[in-house]
Amino acid sequence: MIEIMVVEDGKDLRDILVFNLESAGYKVTAVGSAEAALDLISDKTALVLLDVMLPGMSGFQLAHKLRQELDNHVPIIFLTARNSESDLLAGFSAGGDDYVSKPFVITELLARIKAVLR
Repeated sequence: MIEIMVVEDGKDLRDILVFNLESAGYKVTAVGSAEAALDLISDKTALVLLDVMLPGMSGFQLAHKLRQELDNHVPIIFLTARNSESDLLAGFSAGGDDYVSKPFVITELLARIKAVLR
């Protein structure tokens, strides 16, 4: 079973993502901070859905740490309300594989997940 980590500080959205991802057949680990994600990410994590604006370490900082310091190349899809061109470019520069602006349609997110996992 494919394991996805959801890093989202908003409990309601985190719960919605977990429900929909599990309904689509994924195993989900959900956390509310980048620090918790660092503690729980493993070699079984196939993809990370990552909010940008998190308490403490930001999603951009987490992605940079995974890529540069930990040499972890797990695919990352940013989920964020920050949708300016500079934010999008910052997300890709930090190591993101895709960037989805909130609000989003869950079926589109599931399609993007499948595409990134291919």
